[in-house]
Amino acid sequence: MTQDVDKKSFIDRFDADDKLIAKGKILTTVSLILLALEVSGATMKEANTFIFKIEFAHQNNIAYLLLAAVVYLTIRYRNYAKPYHNELFLLWSERMMNNKDVFHYSHREEAVKGLLGGAFDICGDDEPGIKHSTYEVSGFLHRGINYPTVFRGESGDGEWIEEYYDEYFSLLSFNKKWTASKYLRLLFIEFKYRLSSFINDREHLDVLSPYMFSGLAILSVLIPWELFT
Repeated sequence: MTQDVDKKSFIDRFDADDKLIAKGKILTTVSLILLALEVSGATMKEANTFIFKIEFAHQNNIAYLLLAAVVYLTIRYRNYAKPYHNELFLLWSERMMNNKDVFHYSHREEAVKGLLGGAFDICGDDEPGIKHSTYEVSGFLHRGINYPTVFRGESGDGEWIEEYYDEYFSLLSFNKKWTASKYLRLLFIEFKYRLSSFINDREHLDVLSPYMFSGLAILSVLIPWELFT
């Protein structure tokens, strides 16, 4: 079952992760160098290695060399940042699911209300874990809901067992109450929560900003800057 994330603990752990911070700084620095070369049209004449001074004869190849470095450093940074991505997702998705206009479990009616209410044809009396539903992103435009449930019954040898697990419910299963237009509305709400977290919460910006710089640097090489001037 998905666990809650302590925001303060997340920030403290991120600030103490020297390896991730160091790799983020390297990725950002190389990305900014590549971006400056492509956007400003600057050329790198020589590099002082303290022993030698190297002048670059093939200027056009420098951008591709830096591009390869940015791609490698981005992958390397993601390897270290992956656990924080999962926790960032939990921070904003839990906030969204706590919005009663999106998801609200009515104990009186034993049913889910709000926007997601139409997606559930499940009685809370049959599945009490539905009140603890969590939001899931399983791919591009693939969204779903996880909720804890339990299987109770006899095993093959006649022994009574209880098996706890998470049930996944795809939100791409449409019906009369849960339509494609409501699904698109949910995606729009999700986008607003993602954007709000990126702008207002420093931990999102700290983790994701190196990707932003690397993305801009890669685009500056793939798309000629002259098109925008």
